This record gives sequence, C-alpha cells and structure tokens, in this order.
Amino acid sequence: MTQSAQRKTLDQTIAAIEALDLTPIKFKACRKEDGYGWSPSYANQMEVAYKRYLILHAKHPDLTLAPEQDVDRFWHMHILDTRKYAADCEITFGYFLHHFPYLGLRGEDDAKALQAAFEEMQRLTAEEFGEATPATSQRGVGKDAAAWCSLEAGKPAAAWCSLEAGKPAAAWCSLEAGKPAAAWCSLEVDKPAAAWCSLEAGKPTAAWCSLEVDKPAAAWCSLEAGKPSAAWCSLEAGKPSAAWCSLEAGAAAGPSMKAVASGQEASRAGSSLS
Repeated sequence: MTQSAQRKTLDQTIAAIEALDLTPIKFKACRKEDGYGWSPSYANQMEVAYKRYLILHAKHPDLTLAPEQDVDRFWHMHILDTRKYAADCEITFGYFLHHFPYLGLRGEDDAKALQAAFEEMQRLTAEEFGEATPATSQRGVGKDAAAWCSLEAGKPAAAWCSLEAGKPAAAWCSLEAGKPAAAWCSLEVDKPAAAWCSLEAGKPTAAWCSLEVDKPAAAWCSLEAGKPSAAWCSLEAGKPSAAWCSLEAGAAAGPSMKAVASGQEASRAGSSLS
C-alpha cells in the first residue's frame, strides 16, 4: 500500500467507512447492460458486506483477508470510479488501498492461502459483527450466474450442475469410468469437454477445475470433509473461463479467486488493480 502522512485513527477510519456514500456504485452494479444485474436489495447487502470488509481490514491491517466473490466484485466496481475510489480511500484510511488480484491463482499452495484468508475473513466477520457475511447466506439473490452441483443419491461418481433455475441439466459432471480421480464437466451440450476437473492424488476431497483446456488451474473446488454431497459454483459475469466452487454444502460461498488486501501482498502488487 502507498501510505500518506494523513493516517487516520482507527475510530476515524471506521466512522468514515460507515459514512461512505456508495449509492453510485450500487446503481452501476444493478445495471444489466454494464453492471452485474443485481437487485437493489442485493446491492444493499453487498454494500454492508463491503463496508464490513473495509472495517476488518482497518482493524487487522497485517492480516490477509479474502472477501466473498460478490463483495470483491463490489470492490471492483468501486475501484472503476477512479476519482471517487481515490477520494474515499483518502477519507477513510488516509492512503490508497490497493487491490491484489492474484492470490489463489499461483498454484496449489496459493489456493490454500486464499482459502485460509477467506476462512479468517468469515471468522472475524462473525466475531466482530455477530453474523456471517450477507453474501454467504444470500449467495444466489439477484444473480443469474450461480450454479448448484450435487452428487446424485446412490451415484457417488456423478453430479448434476445447473446454471439457471429451471435448467437442471445445463451442465453435467461425471467421473470417468475406471478413472476415479478425474471428471469431465460441460456447460454446453455441444462442448462435452469444455471443462476438466481432476481430483488430486491422495486428496479425494479436492479438485482443480477449469473451463479452458489450457488453464487446468483456473479455479479451486473442494468439498468439506464430512460433506461430500454438494458444492456451490459460480461463474463471473463475462468471464466464462473461470469458476469458483465453495467448501460448504448449501450455505457457504467461496472466496473470490482474485480478492485480497494486505500490507504484504499489496506491497508486491504496487498499483495493480483488477
């Protein structure tokens, strides 16, 4: 992070974060043409979650914290309004809060670091605010790019994935016969090999998934021990080559593949934004 001499006290920072007017950001996020197509109520939830993320970062500046994917997308939208974002950073933190977009993308250990950062974020959110991130409990609200993957009862080697309500067969994931450590996934009927999912040797609860043949590590998917029946998956709007599958069945949403703000990581990133 680039820090100025006008560093704020913690109380000043928190008060300034809570007072931020993010109406323009929510307006853009709700637009279908060039935003995310969120509903106003969902945008309001993401505003609350985003401000909580900023507050946690202010309270724990030395920790690497990764927010839920849509909180990160809200952050992206804020950053795109460059003048407002720069002014808001100065008002709140007294310095420019950089975005490091690469955590989780640089191999298996990095993916684990992302998951650890996400879990720490969830723990602190519950500890500080007494409840989970709104995005965790409202994962699919206002979104048309969420998918539910579930193993079929009695068929542990196959799973149905759906991108849209009412289209339960939009995608099919199935383990290859004789190859229990690999699975093909397809989002389109005419592209049966559009995605490849492979379980790691010796790690039956984790899999790498990619929608592009040449990008085998585009996303990290993992089923929580003891909960082998389901996972949430989400494609980023306009980015069909990346997907995130979360750890918990039915409730928990995964962290953003690109979201992190910490002193250590941001210092490496310089002024890199996504």
